[in-house]
Amino acid sequence: MSQWSINPSGVQQILNTVSTDTTDLGKALKDQKFTDIFEGLTWGGGVTVDVPTAVQALLEDQSIRLTNISNRINAATVGVANATIAYNNGQEDMAATFQSKAIESAATGDFTYFVENGYQG
Repeated sequence: MSQWSINPSGVQQILNTVSTDTTDLGKALKDQKFTDIFEGLTWGGGVTVDVPTAVQALLEDQSIRLTNISNRINAATVGVANATIAYNNGQEDMAATFQSKAIESAATGDFTYFVENGYQG
């Protein structure tokens, strides 16, 4: 274990914080909030007629970015958790594999590798 130096309890604390922040982000991006925004914008009639369309276009443009951000958060969390477990079990090669698969999952959104090979529990 020459190249790795992992503090598992520190990793767990960070992953717990990330999980909480991710949950908060998900709550902030609920569809109902956006529905409420659009309904609020329509009350202005002719004055705000173009605003909902502009906001919708902006949200559609940003939805790909939001999906990519979500994929990266999830991939990093799963990759780090699995790599830490592998490291603790003395499996440095597997830890490195989990990290490289996390990078792939972040780019593609495909978490099949972790479903099939990741540590459960």
